[in-house]
Amino acid sequence: MKRNLFFQTMNDKIDFVVTWLDSSDPVWQEQYKQYKGVAESGDQSSARFRDWDLFRYWFRSVETYAPWVNKVYLVTNGTFPTWINPNHPKLVLVKHSDYIPDKFLPTFNSCTIELHMNKIEGLSDRFVYFNDDCYINAPISPEYYFKDGLPCDSNIETVFNVPTFNPIDRFTIYISMMVDIGVLNAHFDRRKVWRQSPKRWLGTHLGKAGFLTSLYLMMSSKGKGRFVGFNWKHVEQPFLKAVFDEVWEKEAAMLEESCTRFREEVILNPYIFRYWQLASNLFYPVKLNKARKYRIEKNHMPKILSTIMNPQVKSLCVNDTPVCTEEEFSQYKEAIHKVFNEKFPQKSSYEK
Repeated sequence: MKRNLFFQTMNDKIDFVVTWLDSSDPVWQEQYKQYKGVAESGDQSSARFRDWDLFRYWFRSVETYAPWVNKVYLVTNGTFPTWINPNHPKLVLVKHSDYIPDKFLPTFNSCTIELHMNKIEGLSDRFVYFNDDCYINAPISPEYYFKDGLPCDSNIETVFNVPTFNPIDRFTIYISMMVDIGVLNAHFDRRKVWRQSPKRWLGTHLGKAGFLTSLYLMMSSKGKGRFVGFNWKHVEQPFLKAVFDEVWEKEAAMLEESCTRFREEVILNPYIFRYWQLASNLFYPVKLNKARKYRIEKNHMPKILSTIMNPQVKSLCVNDTPVCTEEEFSQYKEAIHKVFNEKFPQKSSYEK
């Protein structure tokens, strides 16, 4: 990617993209039952689709803490929240069928929805992608996400993203993350990437452990110029749309194979675009120490509730998991809802 030409054609606007599903929608439920019955593989667990009824707080947090956003693109299967204000000047309602080819629809695989995001009509060159379980938790500026036109990120590498298995949620995301790294290594030589911008790969933003890992991988002959993995933070992610375009140009076949009806393990997920930005040195190095991610389970609940009210935490992901039973789901949903309502008691202008 030619950087000078790349930046000359970009605008300064920053959009947000957020995906949402109404799992109580009868049409969706009928489609889910129809395809679930014939699907031979893929993650079909209910935790992929449970509604925690917290989405209105996502919009309240955006209006309260990021009023500078240009547009908010709300992406759904075609059913939108009954409480949403469709006339909000910053809100753009997007259906899957507006930008995803028909051959992939209907889909119950979030990766299919995410891998095509660059095809959303009108989306700005710079955007931040949110799952609906990722919340802005304190005031932020545009520079929290982009500096010098580049997405703010940390390229801390790790050799510990080793898949583990359990019968409830199998390998979680780790197999597809390894697929991402494998595709990345087909296009980039880590040694060349390092030489292009050594300060990015041996900078203070990495911390001591990250610095030593980066140095070891550079000096070790075992790596042979390969990336092995990056620290994983499941929070909102700033993206350059042009990077999506480039990956689609070079890996269209693998991306299409990844757009399965239900999520599978040996597929690309949207982290491939993040990794591609890092390997292209198209990122502004920062410490990602203001974001938190928690899986909703018994041991994490006290920390989740206290973090929501912690102004030092800029963003927060509250992630559903099959480990959370249906009985716990009802109990934890009430507790989290109560704390969010204490923090954001007033409707936003995104609500009717």
